[in-house]
Amino acid sequence: MSIDNDGILRRIQTLASVGLPYLGETWQKAIDAGVWTIDLGGTTGSVTRDVTEEPYQKVIMAAAAVDDTARLHTVDKWQLAPDVWGPNTFNKLLIMEWEAKFVVPADILETDFLMGLTAGAAAVRTSMNIAAFILDGAGVLNSLTDDGGAETAKAVGAPVLTDWHKYGIAAYNGIIEFYVDEAMQARHTTTAGEDLPDMNVHGMFFCPAEAAAFTGELHVANVSIRPGVIL
Repeated sequence: MSIDNDGILRRIQTLASVGLPYLGETWQKAIDAGVWTIDLGGTTGSVTRDVTEEPYQKVIMAAAAVDDTARLHTVDKWQLAPDVWGPNTFNKLLIMEWEAKFVVPADILETDFLMGLTAGAAAVRTSMNIAAFILDGAGVLNSLTDDGGAETAKAVGAPVLTDWHKYGIAAYNGIIEFYVDEAMQARHTTTAGEDLPDMNVHGMFFCPAEAAAFTGELHVANVSIRPGVIL
């Protein structure tokens, strides 16, 4: 069966023709300051490119002492508007996907950690207007959407966080879905009365240290952020 018969080429051509801004990051070179902002807190927080774990090309976010934080977020923002998108809008879809693993999840401050989409450049887990993966008080992965302070959190299965996994967030009309290894683990919907933000958002990774005796560390590999006009 040809690619045309599947309709895949037609969709690619349609998306390319409208010139929607997208991000594709493989960490082949240095962290580009025109694409990514690094924000460090404390005295020993760090974000560094690393290629020692082949075949992964990645960044290592480390927070090695109390009050240390390591943050990496996109310079640009994308439209996240699941309550707005519909027949009368141009954008109808936003997808963010990436690979990540934790070194010792318990060493990361669960009350602040997040990875996903945030309206604010200094967002933490308790910030408003986010759609992200978080850690609960027991170091278990959850999904979280926050709309102006009202929030919905759900469990997302039990992946072994110290292994590499592919994470994904997909937002479209009235829905934000959370994926682990390409399997949907949580769905937040407007029809269920859940809290979906409608904002312009950064791609965000935030790794804060739990305490002085611990070393919070998050590894992030390929990252993609892409909007769409067709569902």
